[in-house]
Amino acid sequence: MKKILTILMAVLVTNAAIAQVNFGLKAGYNAATVNSSDEEITADGKALSGLNLGAVVNVKLKGNLSFQTGLSVGRKGVSVAHEGHADKFKFTAADIPMNLVLNTKSGLFVGTGLNFGYNLSGKLDAEDDPAENFSFEFGKGANFFRSDLGINFLAGYQTKSGLFLSANSLVGLKDLKPGPETWKNNLFSISIGYMFKSSK
Repeated sequence: MKKILTILMAVLVTNAAIAQVNFGLKAGYNAATVNSSDEEITADGKALSGLNLGAVVNVKLKGNLSFQTGLSVGRKGVSVAHEGHADKFKFTAADIPMNLVLNTKSGLFVGTGLNFGYNLSGKLDAEDDPAENFSFEFGKGANFFRSDLGINFLAGYQTKSGLFLSANSLVGLKDLKPGPETWKNNLFSISIGYMFKSSK
């Protein structure tokens, strides 16, 4: 995965030297869920709320197409409600989207592409008994893997001034949990941001 990211970033930098590039900032709300074979999560899992903060890089291609990437940091995981309380599995994750975006003259845009994720940290917050709280270990044979892979579906609207509103659905493709039980992080997010005008 590191080699793929290196190649993609090299292509992006090369294109940036010859193409129209816009940079932006965004922030918003995350609703995180998990696709898991764990029966407790399947029966009692609820969306976990959180925030996201990030930067956007938009590289104009031919016609109405553009390549959009960047870096976003936010909350993933799931809330498991049972016996009158909720246990919250919380991940702080960094995401690098690689989206092909179709832009319309009206300002509406849609896109899709791969998402490369990396779990920076994680913990369990047990609402009824803080003694059960613990931080996740990452790696082979631990609680979870750090690296993640998913597919993005993106839609939004951008004004001529650069202000934009976007909605993103991230569907996890990689099983993050070693062992027999599966765990794939999914995410729905709504963000507001601003794209700065290109100098070209």
